[in-house]
Amino acid sequence: MAFDGKSFGREVVGVVKEYVSDALAPVIARLEAIEKRHPEKGDRGEKGDPGERGPSGADGAPGAPGEKGEKGDPGERGPAGEPGKDGADGKDGADGVGVAGAVIDRGGNLVLTLTDGTTRELGLVVGRDGEKGDPGKDGRDGADGLGFDDLEVEHDGLRTITFRFAKGDRVKEFPFTLPVVLDRGVYKSGDAYSAGDGVTWGGSFWIAQKDTADKPGEGDGWRLAVKKGRDGRDGSAKAEKQSDPVRFK
Repeated sequence: MAFDGKSFGREVVGVVKEYVSDALAPVIARLEAIEKRHPEKGDRGEKGDPGERGPSGADGAPGAPGEKGEKGDPGERGPAGEPGKDGADGKDGADGVGVAGAVIDRGGNLVLTLTDGTTRELGLVVGRDGEKGDPGKDGRDGADGLGFDDLEVEHDGLRTITFRFAKGDRVKEFPFTLPVVLDRGVYKSGDAYSAGDGVTWGGSFWIAQKDTADKPGEGDGWRLAVKKGRDGRDGSAKAEKQSDPVRFK
């Protein structure tokens, strides 16, 4: 008789299933019992009453100070308070307000300055009639003054500026000499120079210290400002070969 592998396999599988089913039967029964003891979750119950408050805990460490807030708007003005009581009477002259000074202003009014810093104007001061004075002499009309409308400014081209006020036959002049150095070029013998004039002489530069006609270097009328430098040595000329000029295209 030939061996049938398929039939043999089915028989083996059936035996295994039967054995496993018998072995797992107690486990399955246990799980079913457990499910019966744990029914499905029911609806949520009502909230219970709150419990009593527990004791207060210990104070914690103080926190760091917060940043300074912005300045708020000013509040409304409160109602006026009740009038205060009358003060006690002051001592005679000791605590009262006195006179610190007295002047008569340009209008002839007497003005008092009190010790509390306030001033009081007491009106026009009228004195007693004095003795009659001697009659005055006949006067004459004074001449009109000179103003800026009569002013002319002149400049001599050097260092002098003249303010001249002229009105009719009246003339007043106010010359001003500026303390500046003027370059008068090369010194010329016989010319007069003023203090502050500068000239070139002998290769040096001189400044006049006062009005003078002396030659620079003679007397105390001049001061040496820039001294002449030493002459350089004569150089020797060397012939150099000229190179061809560079041409640009």
